[in-house]
Amino acid sequence: MTISNESRSVIKKVFEPIALAMGRAGLTPNGLTLIGFAITVIGSILVGLQLWVVGGIVVFVGGVFDMFDGTLARATGKASTLGAFLDSNFDKAGEIIVFLGVIAGMQAAGATDVPVLVGAAALGASIMVSYARAKSDGLGYSSGMGLAAVGLMPREIRLVLISLGIVLTGTGIGIGAIEFALGVILVGAVITVIQRILFVYRQDQQQSTQTK
Repeated sequence: MTISNESRSVIKKVFEPIALAMGRAGLTPNGLTLIGFAITVIGSILVGLQLWVVGGIVVFVGGVFDMFDGTLARATGKASTLGAFLDSNFDKAGEIIVFLGVIAGMQAAGATDVPVLVGAAALGASIMVSYARAKSDGLGYSSGMGLAAVGLMPREIRLVLISLGIVLTGTGIGIGAIEFALGVILVGAVITVIQRILFVYRQDQQQSTQTK
């Protein structure tokens, strides 16, 4: 269910011509980051207003923009530490806003406390997935994309699940679709955090053995 770094490279190659076309149109990598974030915010507002189908599609499009900014930066030699910092922060802010939009939409649709709490827990677990990778990188373990492919529920999988759950909610299945998607994300994200902790632990043990 996870996505390998090799698969990510293939996907980014597919998006490269589109990213370069955006660059020729005058857009910068940081500009694409902001555009993707704005699209995500708009989609989240639509979801909060219970416009499930169009909101889910817009949320997915906003998430896909994450492929464009980094791809354009690398293809044009404009990759920078600041760009990577902005990309990571706006990606995470966008994901938080999507969950908040979903929770608002569920409440407006009359969801009980339990699904709302599951949504909040799924948000927290998703943040922990990203935090585990960021902390690992900051401490020198599995730097760069080293931890990105570890675990069941990386960001790409969460994006697909929540977008699909949102769209299906508006196609006759009802609010149970997004409730189910949130439950899957919660369980998968918790497992992913555990997988990443164990991965870093094993890496630490290997490094300790090598230094003895």
